[in-house]
Amino acid sequence: MIAQQTTKNLLAESLKELSRFKPVDKITIKELTKNCGLTSPTFYNHFRDKYDLMAWIYNQKVEASMKNFGRGDSLEDVICKWLEIILEDEDFYVNLLKNAVGQNSFRYTTNDHAINLLGEWIKARHGMEELPPTICFCLKFFMRAVSELVNDWCLGKWECSPRDMAKFFVEAMPAPLKPLLLQV
Repeated sequence: MIAQQTTKNLLAESLKELSRFKPVDKITIKELTKNCGLTSPTFYNHFRDKYDLMAWIYNQKVEASMKNFGRGDSLEDVICKWLEIILEDEDFYVNLLKNAVGQNSFRYTTNDHAINLLGEWIKARHGMEELPPTICFCLKFFMRAVSELVNDWCLGKWECSPRDMAKFFVEAMPAPLKPLLLQV
């Protein structure tokens, strides 16, 4: 039996389809919704703007990749999965990285989401109500660096496999994070 697509999935597929022909910053909500037979008000019932949709597409896959973190998957495995998500649909993600810039950009929104996911994971795993300020800073510092280097890697400025890139990230992790994220 074929599963019915959710409205969010229809909008995501529409954006991906349109992005094959034009930069994502040139795609309008009207075009996006018309392409999948929906209306603009329907779009806004699910997303704030197209940048929110862009982040949702990636973030749902990132969340799924974390299911086994600490239960067989290391942080290196999780980061490798994040990079493989990009490679699975490389043209789409390159379009997002090149053409969705600014404070609501794909890169910042997805990076903030990853910071929050890892922060929540640390708190749950280590029984913390709040992260100490040093850990908050190190996590944000680390993930911002990861974001910049993933951007370079995706845009062809850094060539290596997802696994090698994930290893580099783990090796470069600030010392205060290592006992929280690596000894799982």
